[in-house]
Amino acid sequence: MILSSQEVKRLSKDRLDQEDIEYFRTKYGKRFVRAFRAVEEGKVKMYLFKPSDSLAWTVLGRKRDYLVIPSTFCTCRDFYQAVVINREAQMCYHLLAQTIASIREEHKVVEATDSDRRKLYQEWRRIR
Repeated sequence: MILSSQEVKRLSKDRLDQEDIEYFRTKYGKRFVRAFRAVEEGKVKMYLFKPSDSLAWTVLGRKRDYLVIPSTFCTCRDFYQAVVINREAQMCYHLLAQTIASIREEHKVVEATDSDRRKLYQEWRRIR
């Protein structure tokens, strides 16, 4: 689920050209389109908890915020079905959006306390 150094280099550019977009669309299909749109729309958040300085990432999906563990896991149904069970995709669009947002430094930073973390994690992990 980790992008290659070539992909990171492409995503690091200020503007993606048509060749870059076609590359990612060919490799990731509609997941890339949805992920890039989520980044552009400011739906990726990095929570910084104080005083521990621990981090948590979320991506706002159609129904709610999904907890994303970078390059590893997402709480969405697509991750479970397409990535874990069917093995038809490397990652869901939430994981891809988090990766793109991190590389391009285009995410919201939300500061919260360590005591807020427990409540937030309960909400993010809730299955609907």
